[in-house]
Amino acid sequence: MNPLRDVVDVSVHLYRRGLVSGIGGNVSARVDDRVFITPTMVPLDQVTLKNVAMVDLEGNVLRGEGPSSELELHLEVYRRRPDVNGVVHTHSPYARAFSVAGIEIEKMEGFRGLGHGKIPVVPYYPPGSRELAAACADSMVNENATVLENHGVVCAGETVKEALLLAEFIEELAKTRFIAEVLKFMK
Repeated sequence: MNPLRDVVDVSVHLYRRGLVSGIGGNVSARVDDRVFITPTMVPLDQVTLKNVAMVDLEGNVLRGEGPSSELELHLEVYRRRPDVNGVVHTHSPYARAFSVAGIEIEKMEGFRGLGHGKIPVVPYYPPGSRELAAACADSMVNENATVLENHGVVCAGETVKEALLLAEFIEELAKTRFIAEVLKFMK
């Protein structure tokens, strides 16, 4: 397991799968008291071993240029969830569309630990704000995923690759729910 390599691989994978575009989204992995996180203003398909930032849990940059503008969001999740070592933030089109429409996503079986009910939604706060970071971390104290209103999805896991799998599952879940709703009108 190489958390630095995993951040790069997951970042490129998210971009290629269309779960982020442009300079949107960010990925991090925690190792003890260090966090590897994608750099700011760099599309995820251009993340490399050389440009990933490394910070401590207080946000002090130990390596690289500037970390993602959502650094505080990642750090808040890590501070409140010692069991989490990977965080993925996407701008998944279907899941994001549900939040823009004000519709919560009903959970489905198929992913360990997702549970039942609806995926929690964090009210809108400006991207990169302390308010968003705190609200997201509050939402994820007992959840591994949350939807950020009009913004995207944040997933956590024991590893960054586990967080990626959850992010992909949630986008597929949202897509399935959308298709099911459209099909209801065809009856």
